[in-house]
Amino acid sequence: LNMRKISLKLPKVPKTKISRKRKTLGVKGVEMSISTSETNSVSGSYFVYGYLYSLLYSNFLYTSEESALEKEFTKNLSLKDSSDPKDEKQNTASETKSKAFVDMEFTSNPVTNNEVAEGDLRMFAERLGINKFTENKEDWKKFYVFSGSDFAWPDTMKVGECREVFDYIIRPEWEPIGEELARNTIEYRRLLGSGDLDERQGSHILLINGKLVEYGKEISSEEDEELGKKFPGCLYVPVVERFVELRRSLARDDQRRKEWQSHICIRNVLNARDEVRMANMEQGFRMVIDTGATMTVIPYFVRQQLYNPKDGWKRGSIYPAGYGNGAKVTQVSRDWLVCLGDGTNWSNWVRTSELYSWQSDPPNVNCGLIGYDVLNDIPHYKPYRQTYVFLKNDIFNQIPQVLGSE
Repeated sequence: LNMRKISLKLPKVPKTKISRKRKTLGVKGVEMSISTSETNSVSGSYFVYGYLYSLLYSNFLYTSEESALEKEFTKNLSLKDSSDPKDEKQNTASETKSKAFVDMEFTSNPVTNNEVAEGDLRMFAERLGINKFTENKEDWKKFYVFSGSDFAWPDTMKVGECREVFDYIIRPEWEPIGEELARNTIEYRRLLGSGDLDERQGSHILLINGKLVEYGKEISSEEDEELGKKFPGCLYVPVVERFVELRRSLARDDQRRKEWQSHICIRNVLNARDEVRMANMEQGFRMVIDTGATMTVIPYFVRQQLYNPKDGWKRGSIYPAGYGNGAKVTQVSRDWLVCLGDGTNWSNWVRTSELYSWQSDPPNVNCGLIGYDVLNDIPHYKPYRQTYVFLKNDIFNQIPQVLGSE
C-alpha cells in the first residue's frame, strides 16, 4: 500500500490532564478510552497525530469495504447480457419499473423455528385452504415454514393455482427449484392483479426469486430452456395473461357416458427409453378422444412417471378457457412423440408440441383429452357401431384396395 507522507505544522499544545474514561474517536465501530491509571498526561502533539492517523485509517478501510460491496451488488444485479441489443434504454426502463415494485413484491418470511403449536398449524391450514388439499400435517408444516405465519394468497389466485404452489413446496419431484417456482408464481399472480405491468416496456417479464427483474420480448422454447438452466426456477411469462382454448366434444363406445376412449403412450424425443403409457381408464381419469380439443392433455400422474417430470416441460403454467376452467395446464417445451392404441396394437408415432399436462389433482377434472393435433396425424377408422381403429400408414393405404375388391 503506497501512502504519501503528510507534513503538518501544528501548534504546540500544552500537556493536559485527561479525565477518567473520556471517549475519543477510533477505528469505526470501536470506542477508545484512556484511564488515569494508565497515564496522568499525554503529549498534545502525539495525541493530535494519533487522532488524525486513526481517522485517516478508519476512513480508508470504510471506503475500501464499501467499494467492494458495491461492486458485488452491481455484479449480482447485472443479469442482462452485455451483448443484448436493447442497450441502456431498455435497462433503464427495466430498472425503473423494478424499483417501482420494491415495496409491493411478494416476500416469503420463512420460519426459522420449526416449532409450531398444532392448533396454530390447523388455523393456518384452514385460513389458506390447504387443508382441502391434504390432511397431512407434515405437508402443512412444510408450507408454513416456507411462507411464514402471516402469508395470504393474492386475491385473484384461484384454487387450482394455490394447489400448484402448494405442490411445488411439498412434492419431492420439484426439488430443488420448487420454492423458487412457488415464489415466482405467487408474484406473477400478484403483479397481474395489481394492474401495474406495462406492456409498452415489453411483452414478457422475467421473475427471479419472487422479484420482477426485467421486461423483454417473446423468446423461443430453446431460449426459454437456456434461461431455465441459467436461473433455475425462474419464470419468463407474458405481461398479458394468456389462456389456452380447451373444448371437449366427447365420443367412445361408453353407453353411459357417450364417449370414445383410447390408450395413449408418450415418448421423449431425446430418449427413446423415456416412455410412459396410460390405459383408457386409470387412477380415476379417462383418456377421451376429443376432436373439438385443439391440444392433447394428459393427467399429471402420467408425466410424473417420466424419468424427470421437469425435463421437456415449461416452467410456467396457464389456465384453460372452457373445460377444466380453474385448473392449470403446463405445455411441453419441445416436441414429444405420441401414439394411440388399445394396449396391444398401436398407431405410428406422431410429433406434437401441443401436448399439455394437467396439474396435480385438478379441481373438477377427471378426463385427459386426445385432441385434434394428434388425431389429425394418425390414420383411424370408425366402423359402423364399433370402436375406433387406429392404423399404421401402410395399412391405411391398403383400405381403398380392400374396399374396391368387395
